[in-house]
Amino acid sequence: MAAITAHADLTTLLASCSMEITARDCEARAVALDRMPKGSEIFVADLPDQPPELILEAVVALRRGGLEPVPHLVARNFRSRADFDGFLASLAGDAQVTRAFVTGGDREEPRGPFNSAIDLLETGLLAPHGLRHLAFACYPGGHPRISLEVLDAALRSKLSIASERGFETSLVSQFAFDAPPVLAMLRQFRTSGIEASLRLGTAGPNARDVLVNQSRELGIGDSLSRIARGDGSDRVTPEPYLLPLAQALAQEPALGISGAHLFAFGQTTASMNWVAAQREAARA
Repeated sequence: MAAITAHADLTTLLASCSMEITARDCEARAVALDRMPKGSEIFVADLPDQPPELILEAVVALRRGGLEPVPHLVARNFRSRADFDGFLASLAGDAQVTRAFVTGGDREEPRGPFNSAIDLLETGLLAPHGLRHLAFACYPGGHPRISLEVLDAALRSKLSIASERGFETSLVSQFAFDAPPVLAMLRQFRTSGIEASLRLGTAGPNARDVLVNQSRELGIGDSLSRIARGDGSDRVTPEPYLLPLAQALAQEPALGISGAHLFAFGQTTASMNWVAAQREAARA
């Protein structure tokens, strides 16, 4: 009975599931179009030195396929205010983008005048181009180059500015493998007045060495030791991470977890099969 309840909790968490792909990954896009329920949010990452035309092609295809494209707006990737304005105008065209993930980016030196997500918010260009909902990152395992105090202050500033300008907001956590830091972060958010809902970032099923390398590259903090230590298997699936979070949400709805956010890292089909398997297990 406990296992059935746990799977039901996990299925509830997965009922609303978004996914992140790169604009270059046409295979991942095709899988998302084929397997994701209509209206699902597909985040499209803007990698350094990626032509904006690739992002526009991806978001238009997703929109035409009945999905909800959520492009990344990466402050440090824009050369000028005019480039940013033009990019937003293109997103508002055939793709009719109304949601975006706004972030500073990991580029060492900005390409233009923008250094942070706050810089993009303060241009005043987002709402005139039809954006209504903004998502921001949060880091339960910390950030390799930014202190927790600076991260917290920046997040509060972003949420405050966005709210003042009439945007709906949400949070997406960096992918992790250890539930307690996520729960601690969420409880701290809720007791300190941050009310934005959270999508739980999680890596879909993948080879352990791939996830270890991704974790090192992105600097996900203490969670890395958990995935590197492992259980002796060569493959990692999200259940050990998501199950305790799903159960916590069932007991504490005020945590405000709105669903899962999958980072497939080249294994989009495996991620979709895993989601389908969890839903099937709950029905069995």
